[in-house]
Amino acid sequence: ILLSQKELLQFSYTLETVNDQPVNVLYSRNWSNKDLPVVMVVPGNPGHGGFYVEYLEMVVEECEGKLRGCVVSHVGHSPAQSRVFNVRDQVLSKMAFIKEQLEPDTKLYLVGHSFGAYLILQMIEKGVEAEKSVLLFPMFDSMAEMPKAANLQKMLQYQIFITGIAWLTSLLPYTLRRKMIQFYLQRFSKNTQDHMAYTIFELISPASLNNVFGLAQNELAVVREPNFKLIQKHQESLVFYYGMFDMWAPLNCLRKLRKNVPEVKFHIADSDVSHTFMFGSCRKVARKTVQLITDDLPYDMTNLLPNVDEVKAAAAEQDYDFCED
Repeated sequence: ILLSQKELLQFSYTLETVNDQPVNVLYSRNWSNKDLPVVMVVPGNPGHGGFYVEYLEMVVEECEGKLRGCVVSHVGHSPAQSRVFNVRDQVLSKMAFIKEQLEPDTKLYLVGHSFGAYLILQMIEKGVEAEKSVLLFPMFDSMAEMPKAANLQKMLQYQIFITGIAWLTSLLPYTLRRKMIQFYLQRFSKNTQDHMAYTIFELISPASLNNVFGLAQNELAVVREPNFKLIQKHQESLVFYYGMFDMWAPLNCLRKLRKNVPEVKFHIADSDVSHTFMFGSCRKVARKTVQLITDDLPYDMTNLLPNVDEVKAAAAEQDYDFCED
């Protein structure tokens, strides 16, 4: 059940200055209660907090208001900037937000989605401490080798063309552009809420797209072999949440992770929950997030690994070899 429009209006966007750069931060409606622990969500790419409005509010609902939350957008993505920011910039921006915006004794939980998982691991390596970090559909292993990477690399080849179309689209009347986005959401997404249309509307500017593509190009270069020693060292505070048929973080990556860190804590999403869960599975993922934060789920899911034949079939559709070992 999606939140009503009235409930969605209870979230708060604030333009903060983080590490001397403007960054839009999404705050939960109970953010002002400084006595509550914080759940900080680090987005994937595109890194616009608007994609996580429902998810953030549902996390707060699922924990019965015992946590307050925020989503820190990527610098250069929201608001858009002409300068292109790289992976290191995003790591430093998130670390600066913790230092500049949170009270020193704040109890902190980190949630990273997709590429956001890589950012959190980098933050931990640089000394950020959290009670627990939940990494959703975590894309932190050899990005250029992932099944979806080929599609991304093709898009990067047409970056100038795509940003050119975005510029031409910006010349259209506002109402027409909005209707085009709403038509797209109605056709391809379960989530047609106004905030999703607004988020996409903001992202399809040439400056935003240049930052999205620029960051993606840098990701392909720097997201390589995982630092398993780091994961081993912090395994008690890390939980990995994989999708059953996720071609950005396929189950081969989980098998590799478990081989290198045998006691790693992990969970596998239901088969109907996709990598882009914000467009239709917010409630399920929010509930699992809270359960994983509060230790209400078993971590040893060995006997609940998905049917190998199903995974192989999904992988074959993406021209990807699934390894059972």
